[in-house]
Amino acid sequence: MRPHPALLAAVLLTACGSLVDTKDTSGRHYAIVRGTVTRASGAPVANAQVGISCVGVASDPFGLTVDANANGAFETDVYAPSAFAPLPGPTYVCRVLTPYTGIPQAQRSVTISVSPDFKTRPVNAVALVVP
Repeated sequence: MRPHPALLAAVLLTACGSLVDTKDTSGRHYAIVRGTVTRASGAPVANAQVGISCVGVASDPFGLTVDANANGAFETDVYAPSAFAPLPGPTYVCRVLTPYTGIPQAQRSVTISVSPDFKTRPVNAVALVVP
């Protein structure tokens, strides 16, 4: 079985994209995605694996992964390379899912706001509910 291109991109960006250069502003966009993973009962899903795959003007996705903590909370910086131009706003359309490998138990399609300035990157909230 071959890995999904968006998930492969997420793994590559996770492995390579941990160093955010806040001085280079050549067309890059930034955001924070903060959220929770809970069960339908409201109980947190500890250490859930969350994947975020986004698209902008081009149909090629970029992505990243983050693990929730013991309380089901997660937060990550989104760093969009300059090759991935955002939609007007500026925004990206993203698919947020858990787990990021295998069949998703919960997923949402969200629009995240971004900023070309790392210091003013907006916070985007996402709640995933696992049935």
